[in-house]
Amino acid sequence: MKFIRHLTLLLLILAAYPALSQNKKIDKSLRKVDSYYAQGNFPKASSALIKLRKSIVAKMGQKNTYVPGLYIREARINLASGLLKQFDQTLNDALLSSSSIFGDNSTSYASTLIDVAAIYNEYGNYRISREYSDRARDLLIKTNQLTDVLKARIALVEAEAMTGQGFCNEAIELLRSIESYYAGRAVEKETIVDG
Repeated sequence: MKFIRHLTLLLLILAAYPALSQNKKIDKSLRKVDSYYAQGNFPKASSALIKLRKSIVAKMGQKNTYVPGLYIREARINLASGLLKQFDQTLNDALLSSSSIFGDNSTSYASTLIDVAAIYNEYGNYRISREYSDRARDLLIKTNQLTDVLKARIALVEAEAMTGQGFCNEAIELLRSIESYYAGRAVEKETIVDG
């Protein structure tokens, strides 16, 4: 009996291993795209993203958890490259795919809303950015999923939008409300041995 259990467990692990290694390859490719973006090599980042999208869609289909992030990266790379032809459409596609994959009431969808708001800040459309960050906050409050991490992300995006709109004092007040959260994360804890 134990032998059968061990054999079944081994077979499950062997069956799941290709999927796990495939995700590692995808994550490595995503890091490569992000690296090209960070270096300012936008043509390479764009071509690597297109190649990665084709392979992901071929292997996993159009509806998978990577698609919203691919749309977000595409919009960010195109914005940095100055290619604004389908900028709004790409962000709408990210929201639609996130909504259909994760659902309208999930933290993943709210996180996509926050990412879209951050990209609109980079674009300079602060009013729309604040609308998306408000939608994210309202969704998280309504579903009772507002964590300190998400609250801090929303506050940073909103503060940037407020600064862009000229509401600097209100932005500082908002940042002060989350200052203790970030200060607590930045502290390294030491243990001192009495002796």
